[in-house]
Amino acid sequence: MRIRRMFSKTVSPVVADFGASSVKLLQVTDGDVPSIVAAAELEIPDEARGNVDRRFAFLAEELPGVLRQHSFEGKRVLCSPASSHFIVQQNRTDESSPLSADDQVAAEVAGRMNCLPKAVVARSFPIPGSERDRVVLAIARDDVMRHVDLFKRCRHDLVGVQPDQVPMLHAFDHLHRRDEDRSISTMYVDAGWGAVKVAVARGGQLVFARIIHIGGRQFDEIAATTWGCTSTDARGRRRQAEAATVAPRVIAGPTTTDPGGGSVMLRAGMAKADADRNRTGFEANPAAATTEDRRTGEPAPTLAGVTTACPQPDFLEVHETIADELSMCARYAQASLGGPIDRMVMLGGESHSRRFAGHLARRLGIKTSVGDPARRLLDQTPNGVGPLEPGREYPEWVVACGLCAMGAA
Repeated sequence: MRIRRMFSKTVSPVVADFGASSVKLLQVTDGDVPSIVAAAELEIPDEARGNVDRRFAFLAEELPGVLRQHSFEGKRVLCSPASSHFIVQQNRTDESSPLSADDQVAAEVAGRMNCLPKAVVARSFPIPGSERDRVVLAIARDDVMRHVDLFKRCRHDLVGVQPDQVPMLHAFDHLHRRDEDRSISTMYVDAGWGAVKVAVARGGQLVFARIIHIGGRQFDEIAATTWGCTSTDARGRRRQAEAATVAPRVIAGPTTTDPGGGSVMLRAGMAKADADRNRTGFEANPAAATTEDRRTGEPAPTLAGVTTACPQPDFLEVHETIADELSMCARYAQASLGGPIDRMVMLGGESHSRRFAGHLARRLGIKTSVGDPARRLLDQTPNGVGPLEPGREYPEWVVACGLCAMGAA
């Protein structure tokens, strides 16, 4: 047994990204350029998404089978709980306090959660250039133990718990290896079904974090009302329409300005003046806006299966609300950075919607791309594994990819 292990590739821990709508499981080989060992996605039914007890009951029943069926190796697990379990805030510590910075942070969060400091697990990150100002990510200890118990039922050992914003940055560690890359300011926007997670970093250092509790759920509700169907059916129709309008992947080598290497650039966000002038036409007639792909000069994909006779959902109000929240995040982060944000990277399942991503790019006026963190892994796994197939973009797998990078470090 020892001889076989000596000559076999070692693997990182199994990682589990607990989202509001699904759990993504991923495992990769160790090394500078890892390949995928196993991957699986477990979708959470609608009736369990909004209820924590139902969600854990569903996971306790289904997760052990998924881990067995998809050939995951080892018993160690690194996970990121759903964002609904976390409190994310910016804190200023008191230098004259007898308490350490970590103790001050724990006491502050405990007061907000109305519990004792020992009942809180908190991590804080000093903002570059200021030891007093810190980004705080906290979770109740009971919620951590609930995940520990869940994996015990799966006969696995939970060895680490991370908030989404930390692996979100680690998913792009390979882009910040040079000294000049570490001065680039990036705003990562992970738009999921339950929330939009925001992380602003200088290089790989976290400067600002926030959770905006708006996401695909609101899009599903609006679509269901417009089409007179269930939220589940509306989500399926939305995905079909978004898949029809997404641009084909541009195959190119990784660069420091193209997170994920080959992600789709959203040129619409380059100038705010153009944004204000073109906003009305883009929102009123999104099909016309995709008649030509200006990046290639070729006709863009058509809206297959979508007819003008069918009423289309109006997501503009939700788009505007998210854009307003992101604008406030950007202003706060720029004050901490002492300068502008260089680029925005769209991530999460909702970034598949070019209309949504384009709207945010125009409103914020920041050079924007859709990140593809799984690209490097799929380049080393040409046949794909599980739900991950070559030739497609997977911005929604950013947290899982980042957890793998942390587990292999």
